[in-house]
Amino acid sequence: MEVGVSGIIVSNHGARQLDYVAATISALEEEVSMVVYPGQLVQAVGGRVPVLIDGGVQRGTDVFKALALGAQAVLIGRPVVYGLAAMGEQGVRLVIEMLKDEFEITMALSGYPRVKDISRSHVRTEQERLRS
Repeated sequence: MEVGVSGIIVSNHGARQLDYVAATISALEEEVSMVVYPGQLVQAVGGRVPVLIDGGVQRGTDVFKALALGAQAVLIGRPVVYGLAAMGEQGVRLVIEMLKDEFEITMALSGYPRVKDISRSHVRTEQERLRS
């Protein structure tokens, strides 16, 4: 923030070639040594700039999890490209509609009617599962 960034995009570009790279969503809560403030990325940013996640978003549940872990938005690339390749513009529209519908269903099943109601308590990470 001290250098004037407008936002942070969390990505693991290249992970599809390297099977041992952590999933992008995992990086939202990992320790980040380049951040001046101690702690985890989302906590370190403290809402001063938006944090977006890029990579691994294929379902509406992925959108829900990313928001619960602190991302303000998700970027969707590969699903949109697949839709475009399969059906052109209509395919892109269908992909976006499917993500939206799945996200809304996930919210409804979780009992939260508004995006602002989604919180960290709504997901359990792999690390938390292993600790319990």
